[in-house]
Parts: sequence; C-alpha cells; structure tokens
Amino acid sequence: MSPEAMDRTTIGAIATPEGFGGIGVIKLSGPEAVNIACSMFRRGGPGTDNRFGACSEESLENWRLYYGYVFDPEGGRVFDEVLLAVMRAPYSYTREDVVEIQAHAGPKVLNKILELLISKGIRPAQPGEFTRRAFINGRIDLTQAEAVADLINASSDAAVDMAVSQIAGGLNSFLVPIRDALMSVLGTIEAAVDFPEAIGDEIDASGLTRSLSAKVIEPVQELINSYETGRYLRGGLRVTIVGGPNVGKSSLLNCLVNSERAIVTDVPGTTRDCIEASLIAKGFSLVLADTAGLRKDPDAVERLGIKKTREYIGSADIILFVVDAGHSVGHEDLCIFDELPRDRRIVVVNKSDLPEEQKKFQLSPEWNAFPCVFVSALYGHGMSELLDALTGMASASASGVNPEFVPNWRQKTLLDKMHRSVSQAVSALERPHSLELASIDLREAVYALDEITGRYVSADVLDRIFDSYCVGK
Repeated sequence: MSPEAMDRTTIGAIATPEGFGGIGVIKLSGPEAVNIACSMFRRGGPGTDNRFGACSEESLENWRLYYGYVFDPEGGRVFDEVLLAVMRAPYSYTREDVVEIQAHAGPKVLNKILELLISKGIRPAQPGEFTRRAFINGRIDLTQAEAVADLINASSDAAVDMAVSQIAGGLNSFLVPIRDALMSVLGTIEAAVDFPEAIGDEIDASGLTRSLSAKVIEPVQELINSYETGRYLRGGLRVTIVGGPNVGKSSLLNCLVNSERAIVTDVPGTTRDCIEASLIAKGFSLVLADTAGLRKDPDAVERLGIKKTREYIGSADIILFVVDAGHSVGHEDLCIFDELPRDRRIVVVNKSDLPEEQKKFQLSPEWNAFPCVFVSALYGHGMSELLDALTGMASASASGVNPEFVPNWRQKTLLDKMHRSVSQAVSALERPHSLELASIDLREAVYALDEITGRYVSADVLDRIFDSYCVGK
C-alpha cells in the first residue's frame, strides 16, 4: 500500500519542550497557516506608534522574521510580543505553508496563543504529524523520518553523527542501487515468464544469480551486519559489571557515574537485582549494569539475582570482570571468566589502593590476551584508563562500518526478509522451470525494501513510527 492521502487541514502545536524559558515556538502547517496567523498578528517595532499595524499575507516574505504582537482581534487583548516567520510551500519542512511564532516560553502564554489559533480553525497536531506530512509530501523518505526521532533522542556524539547521516539520506542512497539491481533482474525474469516464445532459452540464469549475489545479497548482508553498531550508537553500549561477591562491583558503578546509584556494604550478596545507570564517555553512550555476585551455594533470593546476571551477560556488548586485588585468583574466578563471551571481556582489578603487602592478585596466564585495568573504586584511581579501554573497544567495533548502517529493528527485520527472499530466488534460478518462483521471491524482496524507505507502507506501520514522536515534531 502506498502512503495514505494527507489530511489537508491546518495543524498547530507548541514545538518546544514544556516548562519555563526564554523562547517558546508555536508551529503551524497547512493551507490556512499564513491566513490564520495574519488574523491575529500585528506588525510593530520598538519606538514606533504603529503598534497594531495591519498584516496581510502578501506583505509577509518567505524566510524573514517579523516583529510584532499576537492579539485577540475580537477582544483586542495583547497576548505577547513575538517574532513571526513564514515559510511557504514547497520550501518548508512539510512542503506546506508553515508559520512559526517565537514567543516567550511561559506555559500559560504559549497555551493561550495555541488556544487562540484553535479558535480560528487550527487543529491540534498529533504526535509526529509535522514529520509525517514531510514524509507523505515526499520531502523525506521513511528512513530519514525515523532518523529525526533518533536525532532528537540522541544521547551521545556518535548517536548524533549516525542520525545526521540518516537524515542526509545515507541509508536510502545505499538502497537505491540495490533496488535498481532487483528490478533489473525481476524485469528480465518476468519478461521470460510472460513471453517465453520470444525469449525462450536465451535467459542467462547463471548471470542473473551472479548479479543478485554481488549487487543485492552481499550489500544487504553488509547492512544486516551493521545493525549491532547502529543499535548501540542509538541506544547505548551495554556494559555489564560481573564478578564474585564483595569485589566492589557496586562501588565501581557508583564511581563511574559519580553517583550513589547502587547500595554498597561489606556484606557479600548485597546486590540482588541488576541496577542500571547511563554514562557518556568520549562521545559514546554507555549503559552500565551492576549485577549480583556470582558464587556457589547462593540463597534463594541470590539465585534469582544470579539468573538475571546471566541474562545480562548474554545481552552485553562489553563485560567488566571485576576481581579483588587483595585476593588470589581462585578456581571460581577462572570458571566465571571462562563463561564470559571471549571477545568482549575487560579485566578490572579493583582495590589497587591496598598496601603492597596486602595485594595477592596476580594476572592469570589465561587472561594475558585480554585488556586489564587496575583501579580503586574507593578513591577513583584508574577510571580514566578504564574508560579509555571501554571506548577503545567501542571504537574498534564501529571502525570500518559504512555511514549507511541500520539503526533500528524495523529496518533490520525487513532486510532479513529481503535477504531470505533473494537467496530463495537464487536457488530457484539454479533449478529448471522455476522462473515464476524466482519472480515471486524477488517481488517480495522489492516489497520489503520499499517498506524500509516508505515507498509502499501501511498506515498501521506509520502510526507505530510517528506515535513515538513528540507533538511538535
């Protein structure tokens, strides 16, 4: 299904966050935006007597700020001193006539202006409706629309860079040649199916499979492989802190985030549930999780915590394995370490502030191949080195990835569907008399790709995407 026909009513919303501030913006979009704004705006200037000078649509030029006042034309009451900007179609965010009113950011003031606009015929905008109109009107595709929300919610420099790349059309530009290759092969196959007498055995099945493999399957697989990087840049790198009881995992979490996020005591097994905290380090967003200590013979409550710890280990991007500098590496430490994913481990030796005569830790030969950082969560020593190790591992994961990577699960599942369908088409082409099956599979692949970009997408999918946006965007 193609995108739905746009509701052509004029909409309006407060486009800035709730609360008090210097400037609040009210945005209008639609055919009556300029007319309605003019009906309640009077131009004026400091030191002039023409405080309520007439305002007409023709007198307002595009992309200029006009100083004046918002007032109620019926009651004559002045609401606020404002700046007004007009952006006429198609040179606007929505490709409709757009008006922005910059007022003082008091909730009462902004709501009164919005109420006045509504009384003049403006409909309150739905969440994400401005961006939805930009998509429906062809200004942006669906990957760019999704990236707008990613940019608004970005919590790190890396997430900002990813979103900006998507807004610039990075993913779409990567998908265009893939679609062209699919349509080329599909056209050849459907011609052979529809006109077998004319084409006969002239179709080069092996050439078509080579083209699909090189121009579709390989680049699609590259995008699928990039999903993990896009996911952690978008939502944060998951860092799970594990180790035995009382080695200082909770203290380490508190020290890293500079907050008493987790309870710290000398009693082993204090942490019974997994506690999360967020941190921005060198442009990367990190989601830290303090977990229950892993040990033999835990009580019933600890067993539940340990089960949750193992779940966090399974989903972690990086694991900080914490040991106590005051204890030798034991058999239980080795067993825990061996359970951890091999390429995501950093050894953290805590309590390195102990006097030398009390230090018993020696680096196990099995751990020589892994990063090892000595820290003191009590005094904050070694935290810079630990963050260097964390962000270094994150940078290594992101290196070599194209800017056209896949940032969300919706896009990734559709790419998986594409990959399966094209692989099935290749298998069909390798068998005699299976051109129609290959045609069906390739058509499914095209539909999946078009749902990624929004060329063909259901209203339900659009509702799910845009309902997560803020009202003013």
